[in-house]
Amino acid sequence: MLRQLQIQNYALIESLDLDFEGGLTVLTGETGAGKSIILDAIAMLTGSRAYTEAIRTGAETSWLAATFDATGIDGLKEMLVRMGFAGEGRELVVAREIHRSGRNKCWVNGRLATVAALREIGSFLVEIHGQEEHQAVLDSHQHLDMLDAMGGSPLMMLRQQVEKVYTRSRALAQERQRLVLSEQDRLRQIDLLQFQRDEINEANLIAGEEVELKKERELLRHGEKLREAVVSGYHILHGQAMEASGVLSGLGEVVNLVEQVQEYDERLTSILELLEAASANAEEAAWELRGYAEGLEADPQRLSRIEERLALIHRLERKYGQGTESIIAYGEEVEAELEILRGSELRVTELEAELEKAVAEFSDLAGQLSAKRQATAKELEQKVLKELPDLNLANARFEVQLSQLASEAGVPYPSWGSKTTVQAGPRGVDHAEFMFSANPGEDLKPLAKVASGGEASRLMLALKSVIAAVDGVPTLIFDEVDTGIGGRTARAVGDKLAALAGQRQVLCVTHLAQVAGMADHHLAISKEVEAGSTRVVVRSLEKEGRIEEVARMLAGDGASAVSRQHARQLLAQRASS
Repeated sequence: MLRQLQIQNYALIESLDLDFEGGLTVLTGETGAGKSIILDAIAMLTGSRAYTEAIRTGAETSWLAATFDATGIDGLKEMLVRMGFAGEGRELVVAREIHRSGRNKCWVNGRLATVAALREIGSFLVEIHGQEEHQAVLDSHQHLDMLDAMGGSPLMMLRQQVEKVYTRSRALAQERQRLVLSEQDRLRQIDLLQFQRDEINEANLIAGEEVELKKERELLRHGEKLREAVVSGYHILHGQAMEASGVLSGLGEVVNLVEQVQEYDERLTSILELLEAASANAEEAAWELRGYAEGLEADPQRLSRIEERLALIHRLERKYGQGTESIIAYGEEVEAELEILRGSELRVTELEAELEKAVAEFSDLAGQLSAKRQATAKELEQKVLKELPDLNLANARFEVQLSQLASEAGVPYPSWGSKTTVQAGPRGVDHAEFMFSANPGEDLKPLAKVASGGEASRLMLALKSVIAAVDGVPTLIFDEVDTGIGGRTARAVGDKLAALAGQRQVLCVTHLAQVAGMADHHLAISKEVEAGSTRVVVRSLEKEGRIEEVARMLAGDGASAVSRQHARQLLAQRASS
């Protein structure tokens, strides 16, 4: 469960360190005081999207960190080992930094992590029901997921098998559809690919040859200019008969002069060595220039062939990719595609056999999953109905309606070989909808159409109370789950949250004194303005502090003797329950 939360420069929070315990913790305060900011911070630490707008004014970064006790959470340890985040002991520390530039850094047990990793790890740690999320009971698309959660690991494992087989059958069907072209289309495609393959093959391309051809083209284009420069250099080094001695001759004379006098001054020895080296290097360079000049040939025909070759490569590049490597690779792809098309009839036969086998497996597994869901639906109905009287819904009726949509293009149901075919998807063949009636004499109708906001909230709480026993998430967070209720119903919701907190750590943002009075721990949220800057302050309340806050929630004035007395009574009821 959540043990500690640290927040710096996030929204209106400058710096905040909170310690959490087990049981039910309520967060209370005036509307807009910043209660939901704390829940948002927890959500970001478990992988929700980060917003730079959340960074406190005047700061460049926001820092969030949380410490969880991960003892006994099935599957989490194995996941952390697989991801490389395994730590020592039972503590798990996650942190996140949000930078105004948009950069985002995450850590798990001190090691850098991705937001996706936070989200996956967070699914084992915290389940958040916000002011919109707790209305999931009104969304029929989520009813099947809630039903499956009630089924626990056996049902979820079977659902995963169904999804895996469905994905495989879809891939096989798509491949078959791609291959089953009309004969005319298939032949037309073969003709096109053969033309492309032949065009590339006839070019006899060598990977990277265009680079060498371009170099040789430049050499041939500027051959005369090269020859003139090289021959001139050679003549300067060696000299010509009608002109003065060349560089080499002059260097030789200097060497002879220095040799004659070096015995008189040893400092001339190093100078002589430099002159001799220069003479040798100049001599070698002269011979290299002469050889280079003799090797230069004007070859207009070779230049023409190179231009034609480069033009061919350029033409192929426009069709098949930049560079000879890309053209050759495309040719290999074309050859592979041709092989597939030529053997498409045989492959289609193989695919149809594989697809029939996959659909048969899916049909049988989906039928088994449907049977498990039907049994689970009955169990869920019975348990929810037991919870509803405690939430002031004693006369309400609740039912999980499972159905399948008939489809000629669907799969046999309830097993392979059945004459009935139904629509299929990755979650199987079932559609679930919660049916509800709040009052005696009223027919069961889709929950979304007949339940009020308060009834939906209470039903969600009843569902969570039932499902909490099997879903394993240690921390449940409710953001104003008590919206739209009051009086005895509010007390019933408080009792239910307290009972749920006996199995899980529960955090709840509430405006109702009846709910706050049932808490094990109470955090009061308020705003303070100091030096023109607004910040959120969180106080952990005890005894008189709780009485004052609950009295404020009852009457808007914590100083009233009547409201304080009522607050004491509420808190006393919690202590005696």
